[in-house]
Amino acid sequence: MNLKAEFIQQLRSSFKGLATEPLESAVADNLLSPFTIELPKAVLQQAQDVVSALFDLRERKSYQTHYEDLIAMKGLKDPGNKSILMSYDFHVDEQQNLKLIEINTNASFLALGHEMYKAQGLPLPVSDFSFDEIRQNILTEMKLQGKDVGGTFKVAITDDKPSEQRLFVEFLVYNELFKSWGWDSRIVDYRDLFKGFDPDFIYNRYTDFFLSDESSELLLDKFLSRDVCLSPNPYEYLLLADKQRLIEWSQEGFFEAQGLSESDIKLLRTAVPRSYDVTKGTAEEIWALRKKLFFKPKNAFGSKQSYKGSSISRKTFDDLLKEDIIGQEYVPAPEQVFETPEGPQSFKYDLRCYAYQGRLQLIVARLYQGQVTNLRTPYGGFGCVLFK
Repeated sequence: MNLKAEFIQQLRSSFKGLATEPLESAVADNLLSPFTIELPKAVLQQAQDVVSALFDLRERKSYQTHYEDLIAMKGLKDPGNKSILMSYDFHVDEQQNLKLIEINTNASFLALGHEMYKAQGLPLPVSDFSFDEIRQNILTEMKLQGKDVGGTFKVAITDDKPSEQRLFVEFLVYNELFKSWGWDSRIVDYRDLFKGFDPDFIYNRYTDFFLSDESSELLLDKFLSRDVCLSPNPYEYLLLADKQRLIEWSQEGFFEAQGLSESDIKLLRTAVPRSYDVTKGTAEEIWALRKKLFFKPKNAFGSKQSYKGSSISRKTFDDLLKEDIIGQEYVPAPEQVFETPEGPQSFKYDLRCYAYQGRLQLIVARLYQGQVTNLRTPYGGFGCVLFK
């Protein structure tokens, strides 16, 4: 039995409601990599430490006060809850130090990653993590908003045209998981929320991060009025995942001003890559530094409009000045050679580290060839990580 078939069998074994779903077409051929990344346990501990330090930063009153004008300008306010199923994505440098690529509030593949480890008979990186922890996280989110989960608890899983998303299979998994807890769970396009179904809790995978599009207006209103518990949400995105934060975290004295401990400051100075605003005013300075940088949009997702500075043309660079772009210290992805049916091949990889609040929950690798992860590389895709 091949890797894809074993994975589908695992999904159907764990979630009986998927028995009749056409998973063979829903699971992409290059979704899973047959290769496992092996790393020292110190890297696992480092991931937990960085997640914990950044959440400690987010929780500090001085940090939230620092952004109160921006929060007001965006028309946001603290909803009370945090955000479930976030990820911190890293490269590993030659000294085995983690280098933060980005923080992702709408991260995919945690549920599928959990099942991937089970299908391959490998130990979870965080041994005491289970799906019940997600249930407890959602209940915590509701409690943080001062809401009780009484009677029929209604949950919506939402995105833009969810059935057309490449990882729609994960929405099916979460839907079955939520139903197994006795919840009334449904997969709903964000445009159709509150049409005959008023969820108490929305698991949000929609990537209009600030809900600024006109079509998001109703969802934004429901979020701001706390009529619904939205998780992940724009407030958390602003405090942690907006790439502008990486620029501010790079500034001398920023962490010190928030009262972080010396050990956390040292940790974050190592983990957070130097990042720059790319504007007409900084254009010549950034152009001179370009070979050491990687350019990407501040508020896009995936690999859209991403460029390696050492190969960018002046015309493309000048075009980027019209966009909202960040220039980030280029930390090359680590590479490992694996034996394929066509012979040995080198694969780049990054680490996706899932967390709730300051707690690390799961780590998976994303293996690829070329410039960016795209889940289209033969023998690439999501892979397990063994920490020894």
